[in-house]
Amino acid sequence: MHNKIKRAKPSFLSALLLSITLLLSAYWQTAKAAVVIPPPPTVAAAGFVLLDYETGTSIAEQNADMQLAPASLTKIMTVYVIGKELQAGNISLDDEVKISENAWAKNFPDSSKMFIEVGTTVTVHDLLRGIIVQSGNDACVAMAEHIAGSESAFASMMNAHAANLGMNASNFVNSHGLHDPDHYTSPRDMATLSRALVKETPEMYKIYSEKEFTYNGIKQYNRNSLLWDQSLNVDGIKTGHTSDAGYSLITSATQGDMRLVSVVMGTDSERARKVENKKLLRYGFRFYETV
Repeated sequence: MHNKIKRAKPSFLSALLLSITLLLSAYWQTAKAAVVIPPPPTVAAAGFVLLDYETGTSIAEQNADMQLAPASLTKIMTVYVIGKELQAGNISLDDEVKISENAWAKNFPDSSKMFIEVGTTVTVHDLLRGIIVQSGNDACVAMAEHIAGSESAFASMMNAHAANLGMNASNFVNSHGLHDPDHYTSPRDMATLSRALVKETPEMYKIYSEKEFTYNGIKQYNRNSLLWDQSLNVDGIKTGHTSDAGYSLITSATQGDMRLVSVVMGTDSERARKVENKKLLRYGFRFYETV
């Protein structure tokens, strides 16, 4: 008699486990699809944009294309131009820049300055920190003249770069951002510029994380107070304020592989611009991820 080979039949337990697995898979897919993202927080500002750095996608915005006075946010474009000139080899960090009467600190009373003195020479390395960390209007003029010969010629370079970046709501007439009715930008344009600065001139962007700089015996601290906030990994970028512009702040922060750029323009105080930026960054990191 030949032995018959018996084939194992699926057990009830195996079938049950398979059914449970399929049900759980369907549940998680449904749960994932059902994630609810709340609307962006209310932001007390003239305009704002929250941007995903990697994709350039706007996560949240309000009055993003409104033309507003940038104040010292202007200096982001000034630094962008300097970064491009360094990359092209047209200038060097070791260049010694002679300070003209136009760039003299005394020309900028009651405004931020590096305290450079007429007739002295200052390196590009130091002037960059005078612009980025100290927000020096005098340092901006010195670099504008070093690169283009005059501030008006430098402003033309700023506008050319703005056009190349698609900053269609912007016009620059000076390198520092002191008020002029023909000097304006928008939150979206500032987000575009800030993203380009981080991506295209990373060596410039690194300086924005420096918390202090001392020149001529005068120590000044970076005005971006979120650099000290341990609840967020903010590593730049720039504050701005005039009586016409109000208080503005652009920040960039990372969480894991995600970087956000937050632009808040036209708040009513230093505290407000900080608080509103924190709201946006926390919202973006909590409810979004770069894909």
